[in-house]
Amino acid sequence: MSNTLRKELDNLKMTDTFSLILFVLYKIRDVKEYSTLSELAYILDKDTLLNLCEYFGGMSIKIPTIEELDSIINSLLLYQYVNLDGYSYKDALEKIGFDSFQLRQIKKDYNKICSILSDYSLS
Repeated sequence: MSNTLRKELDNLKMTDTFSLILFVLYKIRDVKEYSTLSELAYILDKDTLLNLCEYFGGMSIKIPTIEELDSIINSLLLYQYVNLDGYSYKDALEKIGFDSFQLRQIKKDYNKICSILSDYSLS
């Protein structure tokens, strides 16, 4: 496989990952303005998308903050560890290494992710 093709495949995977993170954020937070955010992953590179979130997060344009993304990522990791990798819920929480103030939100979001992903095909 050529280096160029490998880079393209790696970028596609990263793009799809960020698109999923933004889609889950929209579904969990139920903020209408977030509905088209997952499309940003296909028009902005990863660093630009993260910079956008860092500079405009929390403003009325409804770009998510880095903290919201972090919380969603931790919740998705919890889902992966428990529902896909077979870790116990307690072990998965320890593996994530979240801040204690995030625990309540992570648990809440995890339950919503379980419900959301049961209704959608990711392929």
